[in-house]
Amino acid sequence: MATYNFPDIRPTSQTFELATNTRTFQSPLSNAIQTVSRKGSHWRTTMTFSNMMPEDRAVLMAFISKLDGQTHRMRIRDYGAIRYGNAVSPQTPLVQGSGQTGSTLTVDGASALVTAYFAAGDYISFNNELHVVTADANSNVSGEVEVSIAPPIRTSPADNASVEYAAPFGVFMMANNPKWTTESPFNSTIIIEAIEDVLA
Repeated sequence: MATYNFPDIRPTSQTFELATNTRTFQSPLSNAIQTVSRKGSHWRTTMTFSNMMPEDRAVLMAFISKLDGQTHRMRIRDYGAIRYGNAVSPQTPLVQGSGQTGSTLTVDGASALVTAYFAAGDYISFNNELHVVTADANSNVSGEVEVSIAPPIRTSPADNASVEYAAPFGVFMMANNPKWTTESPFNSTIIIEAIEDVLA
């Protein structure tokens, strides 16, 4: 299995969804409701490419064929995302300490005392996992940042693993069998549905 960068072709429209793995249980006696959160939350996306020019159609056709269904994986981002945090590229924050789990990630290597180094709604990626920042995160005097994220960390990243924020991505696999529709004069439409690979 190989993982490929998605071609540099922006979709005409994209839906992006966090599918949580929560379950609800209701007591038949008291009607009390409990919810349980389980591991396995993941991202889903549908990308529509409309009125494509022949050269873009050819690139996407080749890329889809190379993926061979769900044999290989692709790196995809949320094309509608805007970064609001004050982290300045090319600075690369690093995971501080191994064994981190849960919905908080501690990083270091940031500029000291930056308000909203990461802002709520920003995406970050590490360890082939894509996460959204759920609250503004400031850096302290030592350049450390505690970042609240969703979904929770699936696999503990290694100490000093890099944290990507300028162009964060998730590792996805194909969820449909894309086909291309062509209308005269050679304008094509392709719809790609993909689901995050939680084991990537």
